[in-house]
Amino acid sequence: MEPNNERVRVIVDVWDWPIRVLHWVNMSLIFTLALLVLGNLGMEYLGVGEDTRDQVAKLHATVGYVFIGTFSLRLLWGFVGNKYASWRDIIPCKKEQREAIAHNIKWYLSGFRGKAAKVVGHDPLASIFYMALFIVLLSQAATGLLLSGTEFKMFPGTLFVGSLSESASETIAKSLKEVHELGFWFIVFFICAHLGGLVVHEVKEKTGLFSSMIHGKKYLPRE
Repeated sequence: MEPNNERVRVIVDVWDWPIRVLHWVNMSLIFTLALLVLGNLGMEYLGVGEDTRDQVAKLHATVGYVFIGTFSLRLLWGFVGNKYASWRDIIPCKKEQREAIAHNIKWYLSGFRGKAAKVVGHDPLASIFYMALFIVLLSQAATGLLLSGTEFKMFPGTLFVGSLSESASETIAKSLKEVHELGFWFIVFFICAHLGGLVVHEVKEKTGLFSSMIHGKKYLPRE
């Protein structure tokens, strides 16, 4: 009797340890930054003094500097990591990646009937959102760096805006804040969508998607 291929699973090493460490570190920093922003908004609503809120904002900027460092390492690892960490796996340019995108769109629209496209590394459809996230995070890093220099005179932000006049600094800070806030709400949306997609794929595919970011392995049908 032929074995059921859906039940015959193979273990595949996918995520190397730097990717896993950077994933959890960056995730923790993003959550911390978001909570500091929401906390600051809550304190403003409750009428907490400006001095206290400024201290929270400075802490947000400090954590942001740490994130810029770890996020830069993640971007670099896309050039030197294994094939699943590579930008070639993330950016969906190959024919099979485009086919997987079309397949998964149909799968979602059908109410998850049938099976999702089988991929070992990054899901090509999700990769479109990952690319948008990376662009937004780069924008957040740049605007946050400049805002720390204009608002709190923090180094190294002052290297870029330290020579500006007070009026110019205020004008630039206002525009930077608007971009930074838009980026924040996109990140909140992405987190919700990412968690939702994780649950769907864990339930429907059973490849150990969540646990793979802990031990680096996925459990895939033999075919």
